[in-house]
Amino acid sequence: MSTSTGMSRKKSWKGHAMNKGLVFDIQRFSVNDGPGIRTTVFFKGCGLRCRWCHNPESIASYVQLSYDESRCIGCGKCVDFVQGKGITLENGKAIVDMEIHDQNLALIDVCPKKAFGKFGDEITVEDLVDEVMKDKDYYETSHGGVTFSGGEALNQWPFIQECAVELKKRNIHLTLDVSGYDPAKLNGQTTDWIDLYLVDYKLSDESKYEKYVGRKFDPRIMLEALLEAKKDVVLRCVLIPGINDTTDHFKQLSLLQENYPNITQIDLLPYHKLRKKQVFHLVNEREFYEVADERVRKYWREEVTKNKLKNVVLENERIG
Repeated sequence: MSTSTGMSRKKSWKGHAMNKGLVFDIQRFSVNDGPGIRTTVFFKGCGLRCRWCHNPESIASYVQLSYDESRCIGCGKCVDFVQGKGITLENGKAIVDMEIHDQNLALIDVCPKKAFGKFGDEITVEDLVDEVMKDKDYYETSHGGVTFSGGEALNQWPFIQECAVELKKRNIHLTLDVSGYDPAKLNGQTTDWIDLYLVDYKLSDESKYEKYVGRKFDPRIMLEALLEAKKDVVLRCVLIPGINDTTDHFKQLSLLQENYPNITQIDLLPYHKLRKKQVFHLVNEREFYEVADERVRKYWREEVTKNKLKNVVLENERIG
């Protein structure tokens, strides 16, 4: 492809040096990704295609161009830069074909109003450790720590393990947020360094997995492995009205809690529509699910009680 327009072939993080990871966000003062005050590191790359994905910028395993149309002033500099290939002006705004310019990061410096940005940055072990250790005092006073999330954090485990080794030297509590679809990546090395696992439980109806998640898998296989490794688990369930908030879903949660005593808590996470303008070009039907109103939330609370679920948190409300 033409280098004069900044376009290049897609490149996966797997081609990077082992001591570098690919992250798309580092969120300080996080209180929803494990105990206490935490820093959550979000890694890029995921093998699933959940239709309700709240971080679609996490899916691809390479750095991507972002575009915020609201910042565009219609100057046309980006159109000139790409010689009209994949960018046009309509009604005073640049219309960008992201199939063509998904990795055209050169556009970032072309736009005078910073309408272009990027999803993803390479980071070294040293830089990541330095960044997360800025809040060590908060971790100590709140019994918090660091959470590795994604995307699918297990996809970058060799890098995360290097970080974990350094953080454990500093007595930092470590949590790993996983989707549960690839238990083969869970082994003695991962369980040696991680204190707590946040495991997604997306659906109870196996027939819906391929349609809504992109592939079939059984999350109980990973739960079995974590039970055998004697690791605590917080089960995380995004609830989408009419999709996975059925009576049977709550019944299955009760059975999981009964069969896996290492599940210390169940987090019920209501689906929210995306608010990040820069990611709209990455989504399609993900935007069209119903958001739970108070009537639906009341039904969820009733199901929790009826199924005798324990240690359940609905957003920030403890209901079981």
